[in-house]
Amino acid sequence: MKKLFTLFAAAALMLVGTVSAFAADNTYKVCNGKVTVTVTDLAPNADGTALIACYNIDVAPDAIDECSSLVITPLVRDENHNKKLLEMVVINGPSHRVNIEWLQRVCYSVCDPNRVRFFTQKEGEAMHIKTCTEVPYEADWMDNDAAFYVTTQKATYKPNCIHNYPGEEYICDIPYLKEPLVVNPVLVPVPVEAALENTRVLRTKLFYPVNVTKKVDNYLENAEALALLQTLDQGNFEVTSVAIEGWASPEATVPYNQRLSDNRAKTVKNIIAEQYDFPQEVYTTQGNGEYWDSVIDYVANTNEPVVADNREAIQDAIAANGDLDKREAAIKKIAGGKPYKAIFDAVYPRSRFAEAIVTFKNKGYNKDDFMALYKQDPASLSADEYVLLIKDGAPKEVVNSAVELYPNDARVAAVAAERFYNDGDVDKAIELYKKAGNTEEVYNNLACCYLCKSDFDNAKACLEKAENLKVAETNANELRKVYLNNKFFGK
Repeated sequence: MKKLFTLFAAAALMLVGTVSAFAADNTYKVCNGKVTVTVTDLAPNADGTALIACYNIDVAPDAIDECSSLVITPLVRDENHNKKLLEMVVINGPSHRVNIEWLQRVCYSVCDPNRVRFFTQKEGEAMHIKTCTEVPYEADWMDNDAAFYVTTQKATYKPNCIHNYPGEEYICDIPYLKEPLVVNPVLVPVPVEAALENTRVLRTKLFYPVNVTKKVDNYLENAEALALLQTLDQGNFEVTSVAIEGWASPEATVPYNQRLSDNRAKTVKNIIAEQYDFPQEVYTTQGNGEYWDSVIDYVANTNEPVVADNREAIQDAIAANGDLDKREAAIKKIAGGKPYKAIFDAVYPRSRFAEAIVTFKNKGYNKDDFMALYKQDPASLSADEYVLLIKDGAPKEVVNSAVELYPNDARVAAVAAERFYNDGDVDKAIELYKKAGNTEEVYNNLACCYLCKSDFDNAKACLEKAENLKVAETNANELRKVYLNNKFFGK
């Protein structure tokens, strides 16, 4: 933590540099609009012994007459005239050539000479000055109504004179000791790789009423199943095979059910071929006879009383009879046929179907095409495709589906966590970032979540693992806000 907390108390940086990247609401105009002050940090240090003040001063090219100087004095004061000067910045006009010993004496008489800086502005150029300094923190008055001000004065020569231009101007309160606490941690993108699988398989079923093999577009979910196939009939996908398998429910004889399953497979092939422009050579059909998988699963897991009470007898009948007609007859004899009737009603209607197993290739990523696929069947998308959609700003429902379908995928967790964080669901973001891996970016973002919850200890522990990132200093300052808020307000 030593390195992290050194970021809290950086020494004064007296240099001309790049423009601040902080938000516009931290930026203030003074000196008749000719000077901009951007506050980047203003708060006591971690142990409350020093006030840290970081700010940028931008001076417009026309802020100073050629033969005069501008004196800028940032300070902290309260309404009872307690004050601390942070520094004095003297900017000489571009044509100023006279001896400035007089102005030096004036500045040194009111401010520590080590805190007085002199610059000369180049003609026609703006000047950017970056400062991060500290003064002793005097809690007896700084804890109350102390605020940050800037005084601007103009110095002229022959005669020597210094006067307000326009003088002292209010900038802002010391924000970190105010309630409610507002923190502004900075998330960083978590690097994730997502690539489209070259070959994909999509499965969809069309169901049939009993003894029916003809076209039934609107039976059960058949309309949705056909619409799902429509999403593949687009330029972004290339269908390479459509394997269709037909099935029948166990009632009636095995030979009869075999013919039903054969014809159902052929019917689905014709339905698809009539509606969609897939090459004819990609189709294959096969009838598989009676579908017992759903019966076996239902018997093993249902809580329906009459089936549950006779579960063992039903399972013995299934295991003992490889001949499917004899198997069905054995089940009908159990408990006067009541378990068979319950199975028939619950399972048989969805055992009459043909399944289309479509193999296709992705030609590339297209958000609209994959969203169309998602709307028809969320489970048909891969984790990679969900990552791409979420990064591309897909709706929140897509994020929820991705998290539900791929709960242990670190990439899904990372991109979904950022969405939940930005939507204000910090607890969900924490849950997901904990699944997103052990990178510095993940720890930084976890720290941001904990900062939003004023959880200093967890935020600190995470930031210790992310202190090499560029945002470390910013988030360390936010950590100090939480520390001080907890300290001063007893949280």
